[in-house]
Amino acid sequence: MALNTKDFPVDDYLAVKNSRNFTGKVVLVTGSSSGIGEGIVKLFSVLGAKVVVTGRKEAEIHKVAQEVQELSPQKLKPLEVSADLTKREDVERLINETIKTFGQLDVLVNNAGPYFNGDIHDKNITEEFDLIFNIDLRAVVQTIHIALPYLEKTNGTIIDISAILGLAPSALPMNYCMVKAAINMLTEVLALELGPKGVRVNTVSPAATEGPGVTKTMIDAITKLAPLRRIGEPLDIAKAVVFLASTDAQYITAVRNSRDFSGKVVLVTGSSWGIGEGIVKLFSVLGANVVVTGRKVTEIHRVAQEIQQLSPQKLKPLEVSADLTKREDVERLINETIKTFGQLDVLVNNAGPYVNGNIHDQNIIDQFDQVFNMDVRGVMQTIQTALPHIEKSKGVIINISAILGLAPSTLPLNYCMAKAALNMMTEVLALELGPKGVRVNTVSPAATEGPGVTTEMVNTITKTSPLRRVGQPLDIAKAVVFLASTDAQYITGENVVVDGGQRYFGPPL
Repeated sequence: MALNTKDFPVDDYLAVKNSRNFTGKVVLVTGSSSGIGEGIVKLFSVLGAKVVVTGRKEAEIHKVAQEVQELSPQKLKPLEVSADLTKREDVERLINETIKTFGQLDVLVNNAGPYFNGDIHDKNITEEFDLIFNIDLRAVVQTIHIALPYLEKTNGTIIDISAILGLAPSALPMNYCMVKAAINMLTEVLALELGPKGVRVNTVSPAATEGPGVTKTMIDAITKLAPLRRIGEPLDIAKAVVFLASTDAQYITAVRNSRDFSGKVVLVTGSSWGIGEGIVKLFSVLGANVVVTGRKVTEIHRVAQEIQQLSPQKLKPLEVSADLTKREDVERLINETIKTFGQLDVLVNNAGPYVNGNIHDQNIIDQFDQVFNMDVRGVMQTIQTALPHIEKSKGVIINISAILGLAPSTLPLNYCMAKAALNMMTEVLALELGPKGVRVNTVSPAATEGPGVTTEMVNTITKTSPLRRVGQPLDIAKAVVFLASTDAQYITGENVVVDGGQRYFGPPL
């Protein structure tokens, strides 16, 4: 069976294989002479980019630059610039030298910024405030402002390095918590402003990461308490940054061979149409053995035939018709998967109906039973049944939620509640299963092109959302593949929102 390329964007799916190729791109990473910034600039160099290494100490800049050149496949010489980003003239010199040397700027990573302890009782709290806000926030605004004309010209990407302390506060580093919260808001405001101009803006929020300032006591505590039982490495952060800078994240305002799923087995529920179909097809393109499942045998078979054509080795997918609200069907689905492939590495829980209805609806309780039975209970039952095999392979679970679980709307009351419950299920399971080597994450799409999305909805989204287009199943699939890959091996309990910024415009569609 030949694929109909008019109906299915085969080339877009195949292009994901090369989504980490940054050849011809220019990347500037501030604070790249040590720590996380050094890890980021080195990974971009490995992936073919022309890079700028910058910091305050020339000796450290030169050391990193020499190592970066050795890592570059073409042995490209990085630009070395010593600069104090709190000084406007230094920022202007940094950007001007970048453009003079490389002629363009595609990716700006704002990483420079110190960490200070201090609570409200500290006698030096206001002096620390001035210092940290000047470096961590004012300098970032200034750098973006000066670099923006060049980023708009290339439809480039801005990535701000924040911290989990901007999301989960601690009493001691008060100023640091506040400034990182401000960085997070800067990202969201700029995403709204710059999205229509083709510039994407995102944040990466690390926890304590191995490097200067991280003591053995901290490492021991994290190793004992964190779900994944280890401290983060600069490469973990770098992989997330590279994902956000890549074409895989082009609807998000996600290392060599990390997209090779050969030998892996992937089960995607609800994969006979829509988002699930997009996800299972992308995994097939990337070499995985896949399971196509749904309720309609004819739709399952159609997708399975197309998937076999997409598979580099023409691998035949397993086709299973199942109603995931029935325990016997779930058990049959998992048993057939193991019988056919011998393992299960990735479980994507995508099946789930969308039902409108508010508190005045006379059928609200019937709708409650329908939505929660499928979207929450069915997911939990599938995970529980599959878990022994997922634990054996140290696999990955990814739940497909929705922005309506984060940004509510009055009409689909039960759907909003179910997706909020699913988001919490992800977080609880991340805590429970992390020590066993199993990562659990969520992807939250907005309205995505396919059945049920009307022309009127598409027109509204195109006019109002920052990226000025409706999402495609492939946009969601790319985020899922990232979370299933080794690039995300230090990410668990996260909710990756893939909505083109739709959540900022009132009740989501």
